[in-house]
Parts: sequence; structure tokens; C-alpha cells
Amino acid sequence: MEMLTGGERRMFARLGLIVFVMGILEVVGVVSVLPFIQLVADPGIVDRSDLAHRVYVFFGFTAAKQMLMWAGAAVIGLLILTNGFSIFKTWYQYRVSWSVSHSVSIRLLRSYLARPYEYFLNRNTTEFTAFIIGETTHLTNGIILPAIEFISRVMVSFLIFILLVWIDPGVALVMFGTLGGAYALIFLLQRRYLRRTGEERLDLAVKRYRGVMELFSGIKTVQVYDGNDFFADRYEEASRKFCDIQPRYNVTVASPRYIMEVLSFGAIVGITIYLYLTVSDIENIVPRLSLYAVAGYRLLPSLQSAFGAVGKLTHTWPVIGKLHAALFANEAKQWGAAAGARQAEGPATVSELQYRITIEGLSFTYENNPEPTLHGIDLRIYKGQTVAFVGATGSGKTTLVDTIVGLLRPDAGTVSIDGHPLTDETLPGWRRQIAYVPQDVFLFDDTVAHNITLRETLDAPARQRLEAAARLADIHAFIVGNLTDGYETHIGEKGVRLSGGQRQRLGLARAFFHNPSVLVLDEATSALDNVTERGIIESLNLLPEEITTIVIAHRLSTVRHADRIFFLRNGSIIAAGTYAELEEHSQEFQDMARTA
Repeated sequence: MEMLTGGERRMFARLGLIVFVMGILEVVGVVSVLPFIQLVADPGIVDRSDLAHRVYVFFGFTAAKQMLMWAGAAVIGLLILTNGFSIFKTWYQYRVSWSVSHSVSIRLLRSYLARPYEYFLNRNTTEFTAFIIGETTHLTNGIILPAIEFISRVMVSFLIFILLVWIDPGVALVMFGTLGGAYALIFLLQRRYLRRTGEERLDLAVKRYRGVMELFSGIKTVQVYDGNDFFADRYEEASRKFCDIQPRYNVTVASPRYIMEVLSFGAIVGITIYLYLTVSDIENIVPRLSLYAVAGYRLLPSLQSAFGAVGKLTHTWPVIGKLHAALFANEAKQWGAAAGARQAEGPATVSELQYRITIEGLSFTYENNPEPTLHGIDLRIYKGQTVAFVGATGSGKTTLVDTIVGLLRPDAGTVSIDGHPLTDETLPGWRRQIAYVPQDVFLFDDTVAHNITLRETLDAPARQRLEAAARLADIHAFIVGNLTDGYETHIGEKGVRLSGGQRQRLGLARAFFHNPSVLVLDEATSALDNVTERGIIESLNLLPEEITTIVIAHRLSTVRHADRIFFLRNGSIIAAGTYAELEEHSQEFQDMARTA
């Protein structure tokens, strides 16, 4: 119930009322058979029974046959009403179930999106996709619908049991004791197996998603290296095991039905013999036998459905634990909780950068790493500066910038914006000021406009800002002159229809569109040719002076124009200055420049 919202709980309450009414109608339908069969077997009962005579007089019947025909019509009408209401109940239970599936899926997605960046570093993103899409569907089909089915069938069975107890307690106890006891015994014997196969199914479902997503995300490399068979075999193994579980599970849940049909038929035969031996008037046996037959007709499917539902619940129950853990996971590491963090006086938000970014005593260690990636970092970045971080691979450049933009949370030290340390309260305002352009620009299969703006609709001012950003990134002419539908052209998955330089320029246009006060370029030109790189650097030189630019680079040609360069080695800043200063005073920088 913790996973349900207040509105969803109210929907389930209404569904419970509908299920109760459905149970009443089912029992009334069973009871209605008794007087009808009595009239068929003994029309003279109208004269001997006060209740039958009152009904006869009230409706103004003139003959027993007339009353019999209307009684038959009433039984059929009641059956139509019951089945019609059953259709409505089925529609409503599916509506409730899939509404919950949608709600949990969205809440799960938002829960993942709210996690800090570190959360995703040691996890396979396939698991998120499998849970958000696949397992929320199993939540509906394997938990919610079976739970509703179980409750409704148990309620119907209980009401039928009360009816039979009222007619003949001994027969009712024997019938329910035999059928119910047999189902309970079978479930106890199968419970562990169902739970174990459910856990296996969940694990294999994630592996199937992983096999397919990893294959198609790297299809170019796979085909170049002729790795089709490797990935197909990798998927085939998980798929085969997953599909092997399904028939075993379905047979386990369905097989009791055939055993119970034998038991129920045997019970009806036994009851017939019992009544024949204990009741002297054979005419009185027929209506009661008809009632038991109809009750059995309703009861056996109810018990089988209840058993199948509880079996499916048991098989799918591991999903609940996984989804609950994903929805309510608590990340202990928080901004502002690092050792030595200082709380400054001032508002709990960070507006546009006014003066400087200050890093003091910053250290960071990745999970499961024995050594810190950063330690003892102290630096300042002033508004409007272009600063660069350079160094060998693994020196900590990207990690340092990730802490500055708030993606990683330091173990010690502070990141302060105009004197206000980054905390959980100030971080959202800080992130809204930042535009980030990585080496591999994130593009998706949609229009150029949507890829730049990340918005569904654009008003006139936003459209003007879009074109201005594209001009600044020097890609407007290409969009309107070379693409068939201009800004409405679909660029394909990951922008496969564009060159590397065009993808980078789209990334720059996206950054410019969002009017950042801080622009971060993470190896944004390292994969480009020299001509394209120079063009992008020229675009950057046209930026307004108040924009602070942070560059991570391997190629020193990218950072010649920087106001200040920080040279990193093994997680520490070993030199800082302009390009000329470092070239004059730092031997390691000289070696790096000479190699470049």
C-alpha cells in the first residue's frame, strides 16, 4: 500500500465495493435456480408454499405454467445482469490496474532521475529500462490483477459457502473442505518453487533487455568486428532460459484444475448418493441437486481462479521488493554533508554567477576505488574567464569539473558560488546556469529544433532564440540550406545522419539556447579535425564576455586562448597560469605541448 497514492487507494476502495456487489449477484444467480427447478419438478408447490403463493398472487399469474415461464425469464434476465456487471467489473479492474502501472512507472522514472550522478556510475542502465517498462507491466499482470481476482473469487466462494451452509451445513463443509483443502495443500507444496522461478524470471528479464540494448547501441562496432554471433548467442542464452520458465510456471498453476474437476465431479456424485439414501422423497432431491450443481459450476472456476491468482502473485512477488527498493532508496551522500563543508549566510538559492567559483580542500574518491581521484584541490574561477583543465588521461580533469557542476559530491572540501557553498538547496539554482557540451553530444531521434531546445513546443521568442543560438554555433546555414525540412528535420537515432562536427555544433547551439552563465566543454573538440575545431573555437570567441567557460582538453591547441590553465597530475593541480606562463615554467607542460 505504501507504493499507492491516495487517489489510487480510493480507486481500489471503489473496486472493492464493485467486487462485493458482483459477489452478491453471483450468489443471487445461484439461488434463483432453486425456485425455478422446484416449479419445473413440482408445479403444485404454488398451492402448498405460502411464499410461492404470495408471488403468484402479487404478479397476477393465472396459471402455474405462466409463472414458470416468467420465472425462467427472470433467471435468464438475472444471468444477463450478472454477466453485464461482470463485464463492467472487468473493465474497471483493468482501468485501476493499468492506472497504477502508469503511475508507478512515472514515479520510478522520476525516482531514478532524482538520484545523484554517482548512482549511475556503477550500475547498468538496462536495469532501469527493464524496471520502468517491463517490470511495471508485470506489476499489473502479476500482482495487481491477480490480487483483485483472488479477492473477488474468495468473496464469491465465501458467499456461496454461506448459501450452502444455510441449505445443508454438512454438505457445505464436505464440499468446501474437499475442494478448498486440496487447493491449499497444492499451493503449500508449490509455493517455494513458484517464488524461486519468479526470482529467476526477474533476473533473466533484465539480462534479455541488456543483451538487446547493448547490441543495438554498439551496432556499428559489432558489425565491423563481425560480432553478430557473439551478441546473438548472448541474448539467446538468457531468452531460452526465460522462455523455459514460462511453460513450467503455467503448467504448475493450471494443472490443479484437472485434478479438482475429478474431485468436484466425485463430490457431486457423492452428494447425490448421500441425498438419495437420506431423503425419502426423490422429488425433493432434484431441486437441491440442481442447486449444488450450479453452485459447483460457479464455485470450481472461482477456486481455480483464486488458486491461479495466488500462484501468479507468488511467482511475481519478487518484483514488489525490487520496485519498492527502487522507489524508496535513500542516498546517504548529500551535498553540504562533506567533511569540512561550511554553511554561509545568505539565501538558499544561487542566482546568476556574479563574482567567482571557489574550490577549497576538495577531495573525491569513486566507490570501490582504493585511492582518491582528487585530493586537496584549491582554485578560483572568476566570472567571464575562460579556464582550461589539462593533463594526462586519468589525472582527474573530468572528475574535477563534474564536482564543479554538481554531478559528483565531494568527500571533503567545498564548492562555493559567490561565497555560497553548494548544498542540496543551492544545487538546483546552480545547475540552471550551466550548459554542458561533452565529447559525445547527446542527440535523440527527433527534429533538429527539439534536439536543440529540449522543448515540445516553441513560441515566437523561443523560435528567435533557437535561430540565434544556431547562428552563434555556426550551423544555422547548414540547417536551412542542407536539411530537407530545416529545423523540423529528423536527425535519426543519436544524430547518425550528421557528421561529427555538425553534432558538436548542435550541442553548442543547445548550450547557447539555454543562455548559460557557465559553459562547460568536456573534450568537445577532441574527436574533430583541425579545420572543424578551429571553426568551433572561433564560434566560442564570439560568446558574450560575461559567460564563464570551462574547458577540458587533451589537445593544447584548444586552450591557447584560455585566461588560465590548470595542469593536473594524479588528482592534484601541479601548475597553473596562462599558456605562455606554463610553457615557460612547467617542464611537464612543455613535454605535453611538444608531444602535441
